[in-house]
Amino acid sequence: MRRAGLKRHIRFGLDSWKPKVVLDERYKSFVVWGSRTITALGIVTSLLLIPPPISIVLAVMVAALDLFFERISLMVQSMFVQPLPETWDSDAWQGNLYQYERGMWGIGLLFDDEKIARVALETIRAWNYDEDVDRDGNIKMSFVEMNDGGYMTYIYPSDERESVKEAAKEVEQKQIEEGKIREHYQNRFQVVMAQDFDNPPGSHFRRFKNHYEGDRVMLNTFTTERLVGKGSGPMEGLPDEFGGVESIDPISLKEVRIAQESNLERESIEYQHLKYVMPLFER
Repeated sequence: MRRAGLKRHIRFGLDSWKPKVVLDERYKSFVVWGSRTITALGIVTSLLLIPPPISIVLAVMVAALDLFFERISLMVQSMFVQPLPETWDSDAWQGNLYQYERGMWGIGLLFDDEKIARVALETIRAWNYDEDVDRDGNIKMSFVEMNDGGYMTYIYPSDERESVKEAAKEVEQKQIEEGKIREHYQNRFQVVMAQDFDNPPGSHFRRFKNHYEGDRVMLNTFTTERLVGKGSGPMEGLPDEFGGVESIDPISLKEVRIAQESNLERESIEYQHLKYVMPLFER
């Protein structure tokens, strides 16, 4: 899940120019009793003969608290699970293959385990509803050049997939039918396939980076066994027609992204993975 912290329970924002607080609906009783307490406090202070400046300070405090509770709205949360692999082993991902042929770049994910190679491609295709061509950007693939000289490869489903939006609409429609006024916060649970690789001078990734112009990419998975006997080795050529795992077709991605580690946006999957997940493996 994305690192969201308190955002899953409380959010602050602006409604036009006015401040706004959104709380999870589990805190409804807090809002109700808080509002009642402020009302009672206002009545009590009005009955007491409190001299200034104490009375002025109390009046300002009560007014501020009353405004705070007035600006609170409740939200309902839901969980959406993106298609997950039935099994996964990052250590099986040994490298990437790059080839330019007939006007299109082909990228192959090289695994030393045929089952993981098959599961990876099946999962990636599931993010695109098992269609051969990703026309809507349902699959996100990126390469991040690391400050230490290596590079990371990321593949994960988009937050903007149609099924994600439809699930959100269903929750919001249900709230309307039940007569509730709630903001909706959708939590999304998904797998992020990520692996780091060396990037020495003259690497195939450097060649890909220098020539890729943002066009479509054919993505496939391969196993080391299927590349044995190619003569030139696994990094010098792909099987004909990008043939990888038997009986599963490759998929055409809308585009891939190449970025520097230092230029990643803080809300991006890549930034959060490098900042919060990678350190866990280094302990």
